[in-house]
Amino acid sequence: MAFELAQQGYGAVSPNPYVGAILVKEGEIIGRGYHQRAGEAHAEVNAVKDAQAQGYDVSGATLYVTLEPCCFTGKTPACTDLILRNGITRVVTAMEDPNPKVAGQGHQILRNAGIEVETNLAVEQGQALLEIFICNQLQKRTFVTLKAALSLDGKLATQTGDSQWITGSEARKKAHYYRGLHDAILIGKGTLLADNPSLTVRYGFETKAPIRILLLNNFAGITSEMIRTYAFFDTGLAPSWIFFDQHYPPESELQTLLRAQGIKLISLTDTQPQTLLAALYAQGVMSLFIEGGAQIYDAFISANLVDEYLLFYGPRLIGNPNALELWRNSPVTVLEKAPRLEITETCHCGESVLMIAKNQGPNNCTNIVTKES
Repeated sequence: MAFELAQQGYGAVSPNPYVGAILVKEGEIIGRGYHQRAGEAHAEVNAVKDAQAQGYDVSGATLYVTLEPCCFTGKTPACTDLILRNGITRVVTAMEDPNPKVAGQGHQILRNAGIEVETNLAVEQGQALLEIFICNQLQKRTFVTLKAALSLDGKLATQTGDSQWITGSEARKKAHYYRGLHDAILIGKGTLLADNPSLTVRYGFETKAPIRILLLNNFAGITSEMIRTYAFFDTGLAPSWIFFDQHYPPESELQTLLRAQGIKLISLTDTQPQTLLAALYAQGVMSLFIEGGAQIYDAFISANLVDEYLLFYGPRLIGNPNALELWRNSPVTVLEKAPRLEITETCHCGESVLMIAKNQGPNNCTNIVTKES
């Protein structure tokens, strides 16, 4: 139940973790809470408030929470203080907090105060919920998800670049859900010019608008007319940032027009994935959703910087060696050298199939070592 509650913070808690909490006393659930928005009350606080609003005395209660309670004051007070102050006598958690500021210390503070603590009871489920937060805390970088729509034979588009639509409406709806889980969405110039995408979260998924990011080697082909008419440049829909190679800045007139539209311009020493991710993390972007195109996919896969793959397969065959592929410049010549992924989920989305796979290489973010058993 606490895990289900945690997910109600959909898209609104970054850079914080998703957390849910349940208070139980004498076999009865007396309070429920979840972290609703970054900077606001934590799940434990909301569970206590819920119980007290109903007239319950929480002293002597058991707190079930999906993550170790925090033990430091940031934008909100420490949850360990809340637990001690309200006389909660037992705390049950799914896993230890990967945040080095906590990392078992919250549990120890409670134990030292005589509170019974049980933990690491659902580590795998906790890691799945918090994979972005774990990456941010342990590797100090932005978590990367690559989403692609593919034909059954693995093509992104025909040789002419036609790709609308390889997958069906249910697959597109599911992709919007995943958009909403991320801080930012990335495309390259080719996708902008070919598709004029809005890159917003629709289909009824309510969340804050992810930042729309355009990565450019140069501004060739970006015109003033496009800036006035293309959805990406309409910052009334969602924030828009452009990262570009510092050696090829926009002409002054174009730059003035972009800034007048509310576009944030950020120069990079180069446009390699590592450079972009470092800049994104410095800007507070904790998760990145890559939506294309082929060159962006190729660069991130080649750099081994994709943590999660969301591959939607539609019921079409495209063929042709000149059709666009997910990883055209792969150096793999023998299967033994091919990157190995862990397929964690498959599901039907109408006429399409979604396959979710995790990177199992040295950059994998989702494994943490717990200190308690």
